[in-house]
Amino acid sequence: MKVASRAIALAGLGWLLFGPCRLRAQSPAPKGTVAEAVGRPSASLFRELKQTQATLAKHGISFSGWLQLDGSSALSGGRPHALGFDGQYLLDVSININTQALASLPGGSVLLDVQSHSGPNLLSRQMPALQDPDNMDAYSETSVDRAWYQQNLFHRKLQAQIGLMYVDDRFFTVPYGQNFVSLDFSSDSSISTFVLPTYPKGSFGGNVFVYPVKGLYFSGGIYNDHSTELAYDPGGALYLTEAGWQGAWQGREYKLQTGAWRDTGRFQRFQGGRVHHASGVYAVASQKLWQPEPASERGVGMFFQFGAGPPAVAAVRRHFGAGVVWTGPLAARAQDEMGLAFSDSLLSAQNSFLHGFENEIEAYYQIAAWKRLTVQPDVEYWQHPGGATSPNTLLALTRIMYTF
Repeated sequence: MKVASRAIALAGLGWLLFGPCRLRAQSPAPKGTVAEAVGRPSASLFRELKQTQATLAKHGISFSGWLQLDGSSALSGGRPHALGFDGQYLLDVSININTQALASLPGGSVLLDVQSHSGPNLLSRQMPALQDPDNMDAYSETSVDRAWYQQNLFHRKLQAQIGLMYVDDRFFTVPYGQNFVSLDFSSDSSISTFVLPTYPKGSFGGNVFVYPVKGLYFSGGIYNDHSTELAYDPGGALYLTEAGWQGAWQGREYKLQTGAWRDTGRFQRFQGGRVHHASGVYAVASQKLWQPEPASERGVGMFFQFGAGPPAVAAVRRHFGAGVVWTGPLAARAQDEMGLAFSDSLLSAQNSFLHGFENEIEAYYQIAAWKRLTVQPDVEYWQHPGGATSPNTLLALTRIMYTF
């Protein structure tokens, strides 16, 4: 019976992926089965999908995703004759599998993630900053960007992951920084502009996290790809290690992270020649500063980030970032969010930059418009973007996201 039940779940998964070509049943099927959901010609497609998803969920298979639309405009500055407005889309669909429910393998999970996005954003040419002013900016493509297996062992004291993944899903995470549009605040420019493999291309590799006591973890990972921001392939592999401590102080959550990385590739020096490796360090701290009542989702949180890269081969030798996020600024708007952050990227003196730094200030207000729909007006001010001849630039952006 278990084998047959899993076969039904997998058949339903295939139907969801290739659903437009579904067959009509010639006779009524038992209620509550995948076949019954597929075979009713009178049922709406939406109802069929919901019932099929419910059946699959019983066997550990679930779906999620989002559609994101970004619009942007340079209000002042930027290169001459800038386009008045530009827009992009990103569609992301994930399949999550719980191996306990599907195959009686406890502690395991599988992720398959597919993305389709347009690009590149013309802001990349109108204002060539080192960090992307829009963190979803990429070339046009539809591809599998993540596909990994994760296993929990020893009562979740050890967690191992292997496959195709984004490195900053596990390392360099910035609490309270994820809703900023600029890449400055969801990653660290000392590594993301240099070697860090992340959106839109995952990297093959693996990582291990160990949780010896509550709130403390140690981790390490190895990956074989590099950032799409790097103009050449240095070869080699990227090694990372990170330690973190998280807990609560007077009922308010905090998290501290420190890490180091080393890449064994051959990198081109700005002043000629090559080096056989590169390395750097980073730290992230976050704290909830205020909440109206214990365990409330509303409140004010802050983060601070620091990163250092090798100035002989990395454009950003030091990076500092800090921000404040207020969730639920009004009791009647408990799901809204507003944020303000500042980034300072100190540039390598061994490169031909005209300016020694690239600074950014970003502010946003995210409106919980309807159920899973958010609308986020956003403003960014860039000082010495790219450290080059581009003038200081003011950007206006709008992000619309629907999750499902």
